[in-house]
Amino acid sequence: MWEAIQGQRKKRDIEDSQGGWEREKERCAADICYWFDKWVYTYDPRLTGQRNADGSRKSPYVQFKLWPKQREAINWLSQRVDAAEEGLIEKSRDTGATYLTAGFALHQWLFVPGFKATFGSRKVDYVDKKDNPDAIFAKLRIMLRRLPVEMLPEGFAWAQHDNYMRIANPETGAVISGEGGDDMGRGGRSSVYFVDEAAFVPNAESVEKALSGNTECVIWVSSVNGMGNLFARKRHSVLKPHQIMRLHWRDDPRKTEAWAEAKKSSFSDPTTWASEYDIDYSASVEGVCIPAAWVESAKRVMALEPRLKPSNAGVVGLDVGAGKGKSVSVPRKGPVVLPPLSRGSPDTTGTAWWGLEAAVDNGCDALNFDAPGVGAGVSSTLMHRNDDETGADADRAGRFAHLTVVAVNTGTPPSARLWPDGRTSEEMFGNQKAEIWWLCRTALQRTHEHVLWIEDKEDGKEHPVSDLLALPSGDQDSDALCLQLSLVKWGRNERGKIVIEKKEALQRRGISSPDHADALMLTFVEPPETATAAMFLTSRHR
Repeated sequence: MWEAIQGQRKKRDIEDSQGGWEREKERCAADICYWFDKWVYTYDPRLTGQRNADGSRKSPYVQFKLWPKQREAINWLSQRVDAAEEGLIEKSRDTGATYLTAGFALHQWLFVPGFKATFGSRKVDYVDKKDNPDAIFAKLRIMLRRLPVEMLPEGFAWAQHDNYMRIANPETGAVISGEGGDDMGRGGRSSVYFVDEAAFVPNAESVEKALSGNTECVIWVSSVNGMGNLFARKRHSVLKPHQIMRLHWRDDPRKTEAWAEAKKSSFSDPTTWASEYDIDYSASVEGVCIPAAWVESAKRVMALEPRLKPSNAGVVGLDVGAGKGKSVSVPRKGPVVLPPLSRGSPDTTGTAWWGLEAAVDNGCDALNFDAPGVGAGVSSTLMHRNDDETGADADRAGRFAHLTVVAVNTGTPPSARLWPDGRTSEEMFGNQKAEIWWLCRTALQRTHEHVLWIEDKEDGKEHPVSDLLALPSGDQDSDALCLQLSLVKWGRNERGKIVIEKKEALQRRGISSPDHADALMLTFVEPPETATAAMFLTSRHR
């Protein structure tokens, strides 16, 4: 009743305003987020068990008020369609992804002549089935039926233009269609094609081939289902960061930590929560070095622990990209990791200067970089760049005179570090790479325990704040870092020592090189005691 009253008030406001409905439609066409917020409704039958302040039951139909992340997702969809390029939405359950994609398609259907959106799912019934409110077309009809009649296309008749898996706009020729099962992608051409729950589609490679002739803009939408599927491979190895949208339950302002704990405890299998809500691709993968739950705690610890501050000095880890691979710099100031930066240029000289600038700009006094392979070009630049420099180049080099620059080969033996159990790194690890990954793992485990302690939860344990590790989030490079940390596995070599999964093994699992994570690991290499390792410094700049 309340929604109907509010709807009538909005309609009267439009009718009484200068320009009336034509002006309102023009505004809606130009601003999709405005249209969502003002005219779109969703359906949630769980609300019927709740009461309004006057004692009446709540309506299951709720006006769509976009959260900031949903608003970002809508604009992201517009960019993918405008660019005619592929995209992927990885989501927690109950974050409204299906309503967002359906609402986006409906908006385009209303206001873009000739537009065609197609929805596909592994079963036809998931796309359209009579009296099933969970089907995609049911969501479309819920939104469409609650629009004011003044906004519907001229000549639109429900009996004529709303059919099984097809809704037509008689005024503009726009269409929303549906497909399912093995027929996905074979039904003509589309402006955009949404593949629902893509991680669970069987024979996804065949579907992808069929879609290649259907549209340039395929949007893969899904909660995660481990690493052994096309959706995961596209997420980690194929698509670029700007083609990926993440909708996590923490983006929903209605959901709290208390809600998460209650929801998590309702599952008998913890991997269900991890994969379907925490977007953890490695939830069912054995031997993951750094669990995703630890990473999530590290992303939140700065907000929970006021004593946690960055140190005055710091170190930048520089992972040097090969060929088309990106170079990544990650600054760490004590227990606080600052947002990473990435660079796509293959110019090793430019990468060397770029890494040094990242160190200075972030107030760090050291730069550790991976020396083998392509890193050798950076090493040569750092060692010899100043030999003949004069003028402006010498002045530029002088900015970095205070930096200690260390070439790192993680394939070398580990250090003589003593661990709490009395063993040394030489006894525990197969190489330096395993040692520094374990140092990071230990810091993140302590961070997770500390967060649990702050929240007074089981298994919580207080640790000195200097032993913690706070991770950045919210930008593409930071999110890439956090994701990669939970993809790499550990094992033991023939001598029983801990080793970290090699890049070749990661590639066989469909995971590209974890450059952001490797850059962070380089910050855990302690500087050598000898001055000879400070390669960049020359007598001219000391």
